[in-house]
Amino acid sequence: MPPMEGDALLIGIGTFGIGTAGFAAVAASLRSESKLWTPAHSLRVRVIVSTSFNVAFESVVPLIAALILGNSLVTGIYVLWIVAFRGWQVMHTRAIRLRPAQVMVGTGVLSLALFLLNAALFASVGVYALAMCFQLGTAAVSFYSLIADTT
Repeated sequence: MPPMEGDALLIGIGTFGIGTAGFAAVAASLRSESKLWTPAHSLRVRVIVSTSFNVAFESVVPLIAALILGNSLVTGIYVLWIVAFRGWQVMHTRAIRLRPAQVMVGTGVLSLALFLLNAALFASVGVYALAMCFQLGTAAVSFYSLIADTT
């Protein structure tokens, strides 16, 4: 079987996702001097790690799903669950009042929409990769908002 179109791009983004997860340790170490560690700060660390690993996982899902199903609907359903759970966490910690949480929810919903639209209409590796990049943007916003509180 020939390689899937865009497989190198997906694996490259997945590798970038694994590297992004390491920023959670950087953020935590920068915040270690801070006396204030709120549930919203803990949520941001979890967002960095889980979003980064989601991207790594999602980079291989289409390669497997293409062999089994021929589309990316599986990833869209998975991301729907993740976005719903992350939204519940943001509401539960009352972090939704903060601009970084609002941006994180927005990028999560945007990536979900792109995954589902891609499964339903486009079936494009490019749209799929764009959705993954928005997820990495969620991790980046979370990281930046954590370190910005320390400076």
